[in-house]
Amino acid sequence: MAGSVIQQIDNRGLCLGCGLCESVCGSEHVHIQLGLDGFFHPEVKHSIAHREAIIARICPGLNIVNDIPFGRNERIWGRIRLLLSGYATDSDVRDKGSSGGIVSAIAIHMLKTKQVNAVLQVGGDSSDFRRNSLQVSRTRDHVLHCASSRYAPALVFNNILELLDSSNDTFCFIGKPCDISALKNFLKEYPRYKERLKLTVAIMCAGMPSIKGTQAIIDDQEATPPITNLTYRGHGWPGYFTFTDSKQRHYQQSYNDSWGKTLNRYLHFRCKICPEGIGIQADIAVGDAWETKDGYPDFSEKEGWSLVLARTPAGETVLKMAQQAGNMVLQPLSADKIALMQPYQYNRRIRAGSRMLAFWIGTGKRLNFRKLQFFNASLLSDKIILLKDFWGTFRRVRSKMKKQTVGD
Repeated sequence: MAGSVIQQIDNRGLCLGCGLCESVCGSEHVHIQLGLDGFFHPEVKHSIAHREAIIARICPGLNIVNDIPFGRNERIWGRIRLLLSGYATDSDVRDKGSSGGIVSAIAIHMLKTKQVNAVLQVGGDSSDFRRNSLQVSRTRDHVLHCASSRYAPALVFNNILELLDSSNDTFCFIGKPCDISALKNFLKEYPRYKERLKLTVAIMCAGMPSIKGTQAIIDDQEATPPITNLTYRGHGWPGYFTFTDSKQRHYQQSYNDSWGKTLNRYLHFRCKICPEGIGIQADIAVGDAWETKDGYPDFSEKEGWSLVLARTPAGETVLKMAQQAGNMVLQPLSADKIALMQPYQYNRRIRAGSRMLAFWIGTGKRLNFRKLQFFNASLLSDKIILLKDFWGTFRRVRSKMKKQTVGD
């Protein structure tokens, strides 16, 4: 449907496949399905104007309006109340997680202390690596079942209204920064659910690869399908990409080879113009506290450490309580260390403004990305690099629009 707002978002390459539109419009009107490109896309069966107007306001592909204000001196990393590095004291939690196990430790602490009834987080299907979706975890074991990174698309919000209406549970939500934005947008539109989301935890993200990236690694290993027990990371830091084929042969590939040489070549277009992968809107943001070697992150295997940023009083309180309970070891970190641990995120932040401008000029569509300190952050970037970024994004956008016109 050419006139559908949802279809227009998808046609511009902005749909992240989160599933909000299916939940808001109803699956009989909009259905999210995996496309040939390995990303989730909406199939609009019937366009309902007032519901599509809601999607125009809350779609995270279009809307990131930061509600945790930060000043010029915080222009790169956003508001930080606590800046820490650390790890889960439970060795299984630390080992299973992608880095130090802090995300899982927070979730388990929230359940154990009955601050929430359940944890909302993405989990996978061990029998089909293409099926990643929002899970409701109520036990330590299920939290750990969903632990470790998933470098692939996932259905997150396609059943969110049904899930919230089916119980009075309170939740801790764990997701990518764009998932946090989607949830915040959703709660502004549906404020009756706000008090039930007690804590948001963002996992720092460098972009969402297509399922085709995962398949490329499998094909390169010449494995025999079907593939089971696929994991992207975990059981060490950074951990290995592992899976088992139908002949019960076990395969593994290093993080440097799986992410560094294959998966990051299959990133979604929207991820390439993402204004932040560091969870600026979350109560707590967690990433890898990479050690550095010769000025670059060191990916040699070792025990995991997490980079932890508390952005709100709620996030700060939970971390302090979890540490006091002995669930995690946390130590102070100086702000100048973050760029060394997360150089990709630093460069993304200082260059995001030029990419936003290129998209606006190239499409005539201004994205509703606000209160993110784009201009102040860009002052830290080399102006030649900003121009190159602008031109590269502009050309990519124009090429995409031409292909869309030909397709129409």
